[in-house]
Amino acid sequence: MRIPTLGIALLTCLAAASASAQDLRPESLKQYGGTFSPACGDPSAPRVRIAADGLEIAHGARKLRTRVTMDSYTSFGAAPTSPVPEGYRVEFIGDDFSLYVFEDAKGQFVPLQDYVPAAAPVVGAQAMKARFGRCP
Repeated sequence: MRIPTLGIALLTCLAAASASAQDLRPESLKQYGGTFSPACGDPSAPRVRIAADGLEIAHGARKLRTRVTMDSYTSFGAAPTSPVPEGYRVEFIGDDFSLYVFEDAKGQFVPLQDYVPAAAPVVGAQAMKARFGRCP
């Protein structure tokens, strides 16, 4: 039985495209993933979660969730003259929204204001301005 060469080539291309779209490095999740909150010890506080199974912003019963497809260390440009915000570490890119991880003297944090406007109905206006620090 002869399998058409074009069919095999097409299947190979589709498999390669699918694999490259899933460019989420395990080391990125290990170093920058986890749960972030303005009040880690308070179970009622809003939370951001970065994990292999998705990105999630939650507060009580309200949730915003998307599949995570890749990470990027050059979201603001790779050129030496690119205006990269101070402390920027990585962007986790999802189908519906992305989460940015920054780091300062207090540790890692995920800002929502100016980065994830879709989170406002979930966490509220006050929490949008809060510092979502990485929880232990």
